[in-house]
Amino acid sequence: MKEKSRNPATRMIARERIEILFGQAEQAFPDHPERSNRYVELARKIAMRQRIRIDRVFRRRFCHHCSAFLVPGRNMRVRVSRGNVVVTCHSCNKKMRYRVVRPNAGKE
Repeated sequence: MKEKSRNPATRMIARERIEILFGQAEQAFPDHPERSNRYVELARKIAMRQRIRIDRVFRRRFCHHCSAFLVPGRNMRVRVSRGNVVVTCHSCNKKMRYRVVRPNAGKE
């Protein structure tokens, strides 16, 4: 396995590029959804190549199965059930579940 890049500058550049690509995907989605999917694929490739995690804000904006850029009401469905947020992608019909955590659960 390739060794992680020890240069923090390359990691910072990769994070900036991922952020730019997700911004472009959001802008391109209304006119060209397939182009926004390509931007997400490029961002994932950069993250994998540099071995960095995609931030949670961006991680929840794409389908982990088909790499489609997700927009609520357009190509995804969001449901809340039993403490989980269930996101269904309309491209591949896969479901992703995220745990809902209350910040002050039990403290009163």
